[in-house]
Amino acid sequence: MNQPRGPDERLLAELGELFRQSSPLPQSVVDMAKASYTWRTIDAELAELTADSLLERPEIGIRGAAEPRALTFEARDLVLEIEVDVSGHRRQLLGQLIPPQAARIEVRQGGASRTVEADAAGRFAVGDLQARPVSLRCERPGRDPVATAWVHL
Repeated sequence: MNQPRGPDERLLAELGELFRQSSPLPQSVVDMAKASYTWRTIDAELAELTADSLLERPEIGIRGAAEPRALTFEARDLVLEIEVDVSGHRRQLLGQLIPPQAARIEVRQGGASRTVEADAAGRFAVGDLQARPVSLRCERPGRDPVATAWVHL
């Protein structure tokens, strides 16, 4: 094997050796990296996470009754309010679109996705999700799609 000649080559050789010695990436990191790849051809407006009750409430004791987690995502002309109910390792989302309107909601988690319909009042529900990152994509008739930022359930 050739010896590195300059300081840059020595640094790259040392970094390469560190990567060869490190443990493999956790599967959740690999899944998130694969999911982020879908953003390479983004054609939807990003709805940013503007409120997360998990970050706003004090720590709940082990025996305390936890309230459902509330998330709010905001885009230019749409707000998605989401309630996350926890049951063991499974999650259920109850959602509301503001302003209320019918829409198709694609729920993306890991390498899989499924679609649910929001009714004319903007309400939708998605059950049997895992405690992993999720993103929602909202498609409305005559409007540009809106996709939420990824958030860990």
